[in-house]
Amino acid sequence: MIRSSAARSARGFTLIELLVVIAIIAILIGLLLPAVQKVREAAARSKCTNNIKQIALACHSYESTNQVLPPAGRSYGWCNVSATYVGDPQILNMNGLVLLLPYIEQTALDGQLNKKAAFGNQNTGYCCGDTGNTNGTLAGDATTDGNGALMATKISTFTCPSDNGNPLQGASGPYGPGGSLDGAKTNYDFITSVGDFSCNYWKAAAPSVRYMFGENSTTKMTDVKDGTSNTFMIGETLMTIYNGRTSSWGYRGWVMTGIDPEEGINHWYTPTGGTPQVGTLASWAYAGSMHTGGCNFAMGDGSVRFVQASVSTTTLLQVSYMSDGTIASLDS
Repeated sequence: MIRSSAARSARGFTLIELLVVIAIIAILIGLLLPAVQKVREAAARSKCTNNIKQIALACHSYESTNQVLPPAGRSYGWCNVSATYVGDPQILNMNGLVLLLPYIEQTALDGQLNKKAAFGNQNTGYCCGDTGNTNGTLAGDATTDGNGALMATKISTFTCPSDNGNPLQGASGPYGPGGSLDGAKTNYDFITSVGDFSCNYWKAAAPSVRYMFGENSTTKMTDVKDGTSNTFMIGETLMTIYNGRTSSWGYRGWVMTGIDPEEGINHWYTPTGGTPQVGTLASWAYAGSMHTGGCNFAMGDGSVRFVQASVSTTTLLQVSYMSDGTIASLDS
């Protein structure tokens, strides 16, 4: 008996045919996924570059208004007081990024902050016998003065979309603003020396070994003798750090000094006998990113450079100094 054309057209796919179609679709997805990921990372990297550019331009706007660049931070309570580096009598624990809020379209948030009150309550050393700034007095209580409650505010200009690490510190004595309050991290920070671990290190340092920023720094653009296009201003870092924590945008807690390029770029934490844990920087103040091969830096003139991780720490240090008389090349 001859089957009708209607009967033939009603026949469905066989199992083998369905499996073949599914396999073809899987192969196409596999081919397209890397391309999609590359497009997403390119967009994230562009956004990251734009963020650090905005922060650098905000520094210029601040200087135009105040005739001096913002400090990396104001009056730390946790820093190691010594005979050479004496702390301030009134402790604010403020990150200098706070002073840039009006210049990055955060006027409403800026208006809620009290810049004469404490931004964080850390006023003692966290380890190693460091007693903290025993010469100063905390300017109030961040848990009650209104500042601490705002420290968990996430600001897109201060975060890089390529970094999927935890954007919050978590309630913590040394790393939080105080009590049960939380703090939002920043992927970008001022270029400072790890020497800021000592109170007012920048003020005591010789001009030839100063970076553009430090605790209570008072740099003017005219102080950058090596040329603003040759000197680091703002650096990029990651949310996840093995030893210490990434800085919060609003306050300075334990060893939240900023970014010191001399420590290298993308220096990953590596367990003993293990492999580098890409995405986790080895310690505080390290520069790094999830962009392939290096990270972004804003130069003193406001331009943004992507610096390769292969650049030597000697070169990175020379570009960090603003007036040592050396013009170093970042091309590796």
